[in-house]
Amino acid sequence: MKMIISNSSSIPIYEQIKNYIRDQIINEELLEDEALPSIRTLAADIKISVMTIKKAYDELESEGYIISRQGKGTFVARKNNDLEKEFAR
Repeated sequence: MKMIISNSSSIPIYEQIKNYIRDQIINEELLEDEALPSIRTLAADIKISVMTIKKAYDELESEGYIISRQGKGTFVARKNNDLEKEFAR
């Protein structure tokens, strides 16, 4: 997963990550049931703390964009039209 993170942005790093993944899901660049990189893998790839990635994933999960399956990984959640309407506002 290629993403550009700005350390000088006023937007926190975890939020930049969250927004990037959310936008990928909304734009259907990440599809339903598609596996996301593990927290450790993504942290190593973009050289960001594991805790920062975890916070982004936790927020995405609480907002209904992704789901975690014990022992399997993290996946894009089923499409929720209510989320898309809310985001479009």
